[in-house]
Amino acid sequence: MRNTSSESADAVADGPLAAQLLSPETFPGFVDDCTALIGDEIRKKGMTLRTAFKVTQKLKPDITERTVRELSPDFVHALEPCYAKYRAEGGDDLRAHLIAHEDEVADAMLIAADRRAERIHNRTIHSAYGRVRGRARREISEAMPQIASVIARHAE
Repeated sequence: MRNTSSESADAVADGPLAAQLLSPETFPGFVDDCTALIGDEIRKKGMTLRTAFKVTQKLKPDITERTVRELSPDFVHALEPCYAKYRAEGGDDLRAHLIAHEDEVADAMLIAADRRAERIHNRTIHSAYGRVRGRARREISEAMPQIASVIARHAE
């Protein structure tokens, strides 16, 4: 069952990447892989971040999965131009393309995250986003091979 916000899902319904990643057949596995990727990346971070993540998971065990479900349409929509470029070039390795265009992918993801953050009304969450935003590009770059693998696995 596809559980996304209707506004975000409708905005990307026509894109070819969205058609693949957000389809009812693909979306649950995509969410599972993204959720696992986030957990793996958090485990590589410092003690403070790992502890905060564990505390958050105890308070709201489904927070990572729920967040991935809610934000995926925004991120997929932001990646449509990169995917269109890949297809226009006749690409045959989406993972390699995403890694080669890491800056473009990171910019798209950050723009989507920033747009979403503008709509956050919870001051605590908004403040937390502001504190990590400065490191976000580096974090995305470090995780790009894994991000690209997850997208490619479900898109082609």
